[in-house]
Amino acid sequence: MPSLITIAAALATAYLSTFIYCFLRNLLNARKSGFPLIIIPWDQNHLLWMVTCVPLRPHLKKWLPKPLWNRVALTIYGFEFHEGTRPFEQYFQGQKSYMHVGMGKSEFWTSDPEIAFEVLRRPRDFQQHPIADLFVARFGHNVLTTNGDRWARQRRIIAGVINERVSKAVFAESVAQTEGLVEAVFKDASGTQECVETTEMFDMMKKVAIHVLSGATMGSTVRFNESTENKLEPGFRLTYNESVKTVINAFAGPIILPKWFMKSYPSFLPGHQMLKSLSYAMDDFPAHMKSMLAQERLRTAASKPGQARSNIMSQLLQASEASGAGEGLSQEEMLGNLFVFGAAGFDTTANTLSYALVLLARLPEWQAWLVEEVDRILPAELTSEQLEYSAVFPQATRMLAFMYETLRLYTPLVHMAKVAKTQQVLSTSSGEYWLPANTTVYVNSIAVHLSAAVYRNLNLHEGESPRDDDEFRFRPSRWLNRPGSPQIHFQPPKGTFLAWSAGPRVCPGMAMAKVEFSAVMLTLLRRSHLEAVALEGEERADMERRLDARLRDSMSVLTLQMNGVYDVGEGGQGLPLRIVRRHGD
Repeated sequence: MPSLITIAAALATAYLSTFIYCFLRNLLNARKSGFPLIIIPWDQNHLLWMVTCVPLRPHLKKWLPKPLWNRVALTIYGFEFHEGTRPFEQYFQGQKSYMHVGMGKSEFWTSDPEIAFEVLRRPRDFQQHPIADLFVARFGHNVLTTNGDRWARQRRIIAGVINERVSKAVFAESVAQTEGLVEAVFKDASGTQECVETTEMFDMMKKVAIHVLSGATMGSTVRFNESTENKLEPGFRLTYNESVKTVINAFAGPIILPKWFMKSYPSFLPGHQMLKSLSYAMDDFPAHMKSMLAQERLRTAASKPGQARSNIMSQLLQASEASGAGEGLSQEEMLGNLFVFGAAGFDTTANTLSYALVLLARLPEWQAWLVEEVDRILPAELTSEQLEYSAVFPQATRMLAFMYETLRLYTPLVHMAKVAKTQQVLSTSSGEYWLPANTTVYVNSIAVHLSAAVYRNLNLHEGESPRDDDEFRFRPSRWLNRPGSPQIHFQPPKGTFLAWSAGPRVCPGMAMAKVEFSAVMLTLLRRSHLEAVALEGEERADMERRLDARLRDSMSVLTLQMNGVYDVGEGGQGLPLRIVRRHGD
């Protein structure tokens, strides 16, 4: 009878042999593909590595020899933001696609716009990665998680939901919430006090984003500083807005935990209160949505065709019911898609606005550039209630350019992951390439957006000089074409700007995001001026280097976000900003 040591050795050998098999399989397939390859004998998909690699990143970079680190770095989640175009330049002499030969799943990486667009335009051949289900399908399958005919049916219904009525509602809600933010910032200011220093601007921006999306999605409008403590309905432990905030704050991680784990998590361990609240929210959030849907169905039934309210729930319900028997959204799909619009959209919007705040403080010349536009299209005598979406938004051309440039360099999704369930052929101008079945395809958005061929010295305006590193610089004027051009904004060639993806699965909330960002920043810069706060004894050049470092100190959680700027509290170790009044408010 074999000893325990023999059994353990046999099991260990069998376990290790699976890695060797995967490595040899990946190597043979990579050579067959026609793409260049990089060999990193490591299982980049192993659960233990995926959990530990991000916190270990700074230590590995410090300890490992540079040649080894340069390869290991490519197995760490979110490496795209930190490494930029280096992997393609260092290992592939500028070629923009490669096969990653490791001991895990077959992987193909690309920053080639032509291949990126080819992958993204074929959603049936290159399907959504299953990991999306863990986060985005928590309350029901939706347009971001489904594939094939089910996705096509949902997309057809949703396509017409984000219309001008919804955009108008988003604009009005964004203006109102930002006015509330400015009022809250200066609530303690009195007399001649004209500026406030605070570390809470980033959390306030999160609050604005939550309230805007909650109002635009479900029609649940709450003033910026309104308390909801006394509005708890019978049978619920959290109000709708409290449950939304709890779910959204847990969206990047804890939301994937099973409810039984949240409810039984020991009270003496850190995080108990957060998980307890989340367990309540996981029950109350869908219950609130079902109740609100039922009320909206009654309103829809009592109204005439075309009289849906200007929120996504109402528009989605009407569009679904007009689709015919068997073609509309199920209750589960309705909840899932409402969650996507209200919760999933929050993360990208809030983080993009936060990057914008730091960029405004770091680059006062671009803030002044935006203020010129703000003062031109928003006269001081107009009240917030008098600001009309149709009159203001089309004129905010610089603001959109600022948003595009923020998204180019600080792209929310550092990569887009697709899965080729069956073997695929990619036809390009340079030839045909083959991908084996069950290959994970990663489109490196960060490297795509740093293409010198597309963005270097694009649309240089008066006073701007060409530079060899221009594509790495923050220069929003590159997005504005010269006067007399058919289009106001530069229209990137296919596959060269992927902030909202591309092809049939382009983000359905793109129009909402543009309107919200523009309305928030227009209102903020109309009422205030942002400045960086220097540390004691810090010169301007030192402060600029510190802010640059804070922008680089980012990590991809669900989307790309800065470290250490949220949930710090007043007086904490966050990033202080100085908010200065404008127009005598």
